[in-house]
Amino acid sequence: MPAKARCQLTVRLYECDPLGHVNHAVYVHYFETGRIDAMAAVGLPFADILKQGYTVVASDIFVQYKAPAFADDILDVQSYITSFRGARMTWQQELYRQRDGELLALAEVNGAFTRADGRPVRVPPAMRTLLEAIYLPEAAWSLPRRHP
Repeated sequence: MPAKARCQLTVRLYECDPLGHVNHAVYVHYFETGRIDAMAAVGLPFADILKQGYTVVASDIFVQYKAPAFADDILDVQSYITSFRGARMTWQQELYRQRDGELLALAEVNGAFTRADGRPVRVPPAMRTLLEAIYLPEAAWSLPRRHP
């Protein structure tokens, strides 16, 4: 039965800005770690993807910040795929502080499978089968997008 993949991270002091909370750009790294760990957890380590002549690239990312994280906080990154379309897949991710369960940030990431030369390619069937362990289309939510 498909389920969200989870990984834990501890905020390091150098990831914090002069205000004492995690710098906004660091959240993108947390979310990337969550996706890479999620793929490994279902039997698809990134190194194996590369060895087979493929890669996975992010085409866009949208992050909504809800609350700050601080040095030494233990974070829970929850990652799952909500859609597959040809070479593309959409990931949704949630970042919580473990101590109090507070939602800190949400991310939606569109990514694509490519060959080593960068050309998009459908998600290989054997890899898609593995990724379906974290495929939860019914869990999809929509982040509000603001445009000027």
